[in-house]
Amino acid sequence: MKTQELITEKVKSQSFRLSIKLITIGLIILILLIPKMMITGLINERQFTSESAQMEVAESWSNPQIIRGPILTIPYVEKILDKDGKLVKEEIHQFHMLPKSLNIQGELFPKELNRSIYRSIVYESTLQIDGQFEPVDPESQQIKSENILWDKASLSIAIGDLRGISSAVELEWNKQTIPFQPGMTDRVLGTNGISLHLPRTVLQDSTVNFNIALKLKGSTSMSFAPVGETTSVHLKSSWNDPGFQGLFLPENREISKDGFIADWKVLNYNCDFPQSFSDNSYDLKSSDFGVTLVDMADHYQKNERSAKYGIMIIVLVFLSFFLNEIIYKQRVHPFQYVLVGFAILIFYLLLLSFSEHVGFNPAYLIAAVSVILMVLIYSRSFLSSWLNSIALTSILSIAFLFIFILLQLESFALLVGSIGLFVILGITMYFTRKINWYE
Repeated sequence: MKTQELITEKVKSQSFRLSIKLITIGLIILILLIPKMMITGLINERQFTSESAQMEVAESWSNPQIIRGPILTIPYVEKILDKDGKLVKEEIHQFHMLPKSLNIQGELFPKELNRSIYRSIVYESTLQIDGQFEPVDPESQQIKSENILWDKASLSIAIGDLRGISSAVELEWNKQTIPFQPGMTDRVLGTNGISLHLPRTVLQDSTVNFNIALKLKGSTSMSFAPVGETTSVHLKSSWNDPGFQGLFLPENREISKDGFIADWKVLNYNCDFPQSFSDNSYDLKSSDFGVTLVDMADHYQKNERSAKYGIMIIVLVFLSFFLNEIIYKQRVHPFQYVLVGFAILIFYLLLLSFSEHVGFNPAYLIAAVSVILMVLIYSRSFLSSWLNSIALTSILSIAFLFIFILLQLESFALLVGSIGLFVILGITMYFTRKINWYE
């Protein structure tokens, strides 16, 4: 009887120690969340520093470019009369007319500029802007012809950053060449731009063809406003990671390793403004569309995504060490769990620091191999054989490989990750199915 009681007490004691060990491992995982959050904060800090460096480069080179126009503006006088028909005052208003058709042919030539260890994507571009204006018809806005100030007519184009203009800009108006000047008298298109005075002699009662050649420097993105009754944009570049943005996506696009080609076609029916209006009755800045030169080598985003899986890797490795204790009766001290956990966290510091210099993929290989070798050599000090150490370290290797594959995926990352975790849980259940946790 006494022997049976001793055996029962021993089983209870072992079960109690097992529970204490599980609780201890759980506490260690919770404690490791603190340095993991600090590493995530460091990644965000380095990303902010990189973005600041990119903004400094853009400020020195040229900001993202937005091209709106051209727009024809003709001032007119509105006479305010009293109830007796006497003139009280005269007000100056602006009559705006948008082109009948607008065609833009452009090419972007991307460049990489570096500030310290941070890189910025900028570009040079050539744009050919042409189209047609219909005869001026102020009466469509109930404006009398005698009130039109024909001698003050102007043509304007809004440009996001005037510093990006690389050469003189001229307007070819029915084969007559007129140079643009910086600045715009009217802000209906934006705050920055170029304009020119149109003599009354060129405002004919017929359809006018225009042509503008524009060379622009910019950074990150280029956008356009669909101000034509029909607006067509053809854009190409050697950059092979475009991100199409704005209110309209291209009708046709071709993306390859050699670059991209995109075509937009926007009708005036698609926009919430007419082809002629007075003053600032409509917002022409609400329908912009264009392209962003996406930097797929942005290793900070990948570092951040990778760090989110940190605790999952720690849990998998700790689980494998714990099951090794149960199955092979090789006890692992909590302090040894802590060191292995810190080794995994060091992986993310190595990954961040190396990726800033050699890129994400080579950095991932360097960091993973370094940490795997360190854990392998260290685990041999408290495991019975090299085979045991290799078997447990291989789980860490598989975890790193699994996370790397997830980082390369975009649309299927969640699906593959969910299936992977399901398989891992199933394998764990299979290998622990015969363990009697009470004995």
